[in-house]
Amino acid sequence: MKSSYLSRRHSDYSVVRRIGVSGVLSAIMVPLLLSACGGNSAGDNKTTLPTISGTAATGMAIASTDVSVKCRTGTGTGKTGSDGSFKVTVPNGTLPCVLEITNPADNRKLHAISITGDTANLTPLTELLSTRLMRADMSTIFTSFDANSVAKNVTSTSIKTAQNDVTTALKGIVDTSTLADFYSTPLKPATSASPNGGDAQDKLLDGLKARLTSAQFTQTLNLLSKAEATGQPLANPDTSFIPTLEIQPANVRLAAGTAQSFSAAINYPKNVYYLRQPVSWKVIETDGGSIDINGLYTAPVKPGVYHVKVQRDDFPSLSVQATVTVEASSNFNFIPELKVPLKTLTLSAGARYHFSASINYAPNVFYLVEPITWSVVEADGGSFNLPLPADFGLGEIGMYYTAPQKPGVYHVKVQRTDYPDLNALIEVTVQ
Repeated sequence: MKSSYLSRRHSDYSVVRRIGVSGVLSAIMVPLLLSACGGNSAGDNKTTLPTISGTAATGMAIASTDVSVKCRTGTGTGKTGSDGSFKVTVPNGTLPCVLEITNPADNRKLHAISITGDTANLTPLTELLSTRLMRADMSTIFTSFDANSVAKNVTSTSIKTAQNDVTTALKGIVDTSTLADFYSTPLKPATSASPNGGDAQDKLLDGLKARLTSAQFTQTLNLLSKAEATGQPLANPDTSFIPTLEIQPANVRLAAGTAQSFSAAINYPKNVYYLRQPVSWKVIETDGGSIDINGLYTAPVKPGVYHVKVQRDDFPSLSVQATVTVEASSNFNFIPELKVPLKTLTLSAGARYHFSASINYAPNVFYLVEPITWSVVEADGGSFNLPLPADFGLGEIGMYYTAPQKPGVYHVKVQRTDYPDLNALIEVTVQ
């Protein structure tokens, strides 16, 4: 997965609540929210829902697109303007309501839930928030609308909690903590006529779209619907579980100053979910570049061989590394080679053999030691030794191999250390 960058979250992940609504606004909004949710307020008997208004956007306004609304009683439709704004009338409608729009740019449906009958934007953030509130796919919620279920799950308190959960899930991707309310905060998106005219919330949506692929967004929705309640420890129910961790790519070649996205592939205990993939990234060398929380690595300007490390947060003893070969931009078009004179070889038990390989070099790149290593794949497949002094007169570069005493088929591996992904295997049959 650029496993990913978001994934299942252990339920003991702590949540820092950020409530950005001012005291005055809270005093006004809380009674409205409670009255719309089936509390004991006199507002419970509100039956008329004149309009629901808002803005539909994904960083760019969703213009000239139908908006559908389903309520406890009544339905309504409307159309967005060029700036994404809409107003939908639901004659004799009663709360709560669910809104849906299909973004023509990618055919993805976006949803929002209204328990006040006021403002309800339609954005990727409202989709994430609604999914967390209902713990289900919102397209299914809209198609099979159950007003009692929505009223039970969506309250002023649950909205704040769910919004904090989404903020936690998006940590390191975008910071939504400054956005008071995903549903009702006024939104001015960019438009085709004014592509740079969006406000701060619109730029936040731009960042979300740039840093989260469509597949990762879907994965995040899935995990928001399944993850356990935050702040409650969840013991691993499977004591036989063996964690795994792989880094992709394991070897990479980059031009100085360029970027590379790394991903971690991990397995999960049964029935344990995470709001974020439980891994941490770091560069081993202090001058080896930088890497962010999502595995995006930026190479240093100094050529060299560096290493990226990823570690599981839920099983801290488990970590793996990738090798990064950084080259000067002027040499980046160089194609490295590694050639061996033979791919198979037959030796007598205990025999000694000189292996060699030929490589090419980038312009103006020099090595004190040939960047090649030799090894035997099988533990009992023989050994390599440094050349003896008497061997120096041969004028060859390579290593001396001593075959094992036990007959069999073994494999010698030669690898370039400056381009670790470049290697070759030689099959050795010992008689």
